[in-house]
Amino acid sequence: MWAGDEKVYGPVDVDTLHQWIQDERLFPETFVQCQSDSCWRRAEDVEILREKFTVTPLAAAAAHNGITSTAAALREFPFFAGLTNEGLEQVAALGKTYDVEAGELVVRQGDPCDAVYFVLAGELRVRLLVGVVDRVDKTLCKLGRGEFFGELGMFLQSKRTADVIAETQSRLFRMSTNAFQLLIKQIPALASPVLFNIGTTMAQRVADDNQRLYREMTSQFVWA
Repeated sequence: MWAGDEKVYGPVDVDTLHQWIQDERLFPETFVQCQSDSCWRRAEDVEILREKFTVTPLAAAAAHNGITSTAAALREFPFFAGLTNEGLEQVAALGKTYDVEAGELVVRQGDPCDAVYFVLAGELRVRLLVGVVDRVDKTLCKLGRGEFFGELGMFLQSKRTADVIAETQSRLFRMSTNAFQLLIKQIPALASPVLFNIGTTMAQRVADDNQRLYREMTSQFVWA
């Protein structure tokens, strides 16, 4: 079972899972994996668990063309677009979607890089506070729907190099380092194209930064 603390627990027998459903410790949207199956599935989609849940209109409306709203939102990212519905659900299973209000701090400079974030809606601002006494708020860039951040630090296991603040009410999808490692270990065929495309985006960002640095350096010279 993929729990709320983003850790895997188990194996757990079916009778215990049934009891956890009654105790409201296991929910329809909780992801579980049968030992005979390599895929993570929502508990409500597992036949031996489905009948134990009470189906509500809200739960029935959560599906979007046969997949969850989070999986549908992830499809808008170019490197997720080619995945099957099942593949998208696997990615969605290992992360967490949540909303942040305008002005809310998403990540703080100096904190551990323990996750990558995907912007599903809204706009974020990446900033540095420069100075010791009179600190100046310097905007590095802005991030909108379809963009992501935190991947470099996650791979390097380093510290956050800047703050990220919500400029508007935003919706984010957060995938922890542990979740990414689990995806790579258990479903490498799914992880490979995702990692390749993230790597391509990272390489493009480095190339863009190099071009910007080149323009800044050459602009300081007067050519005869």
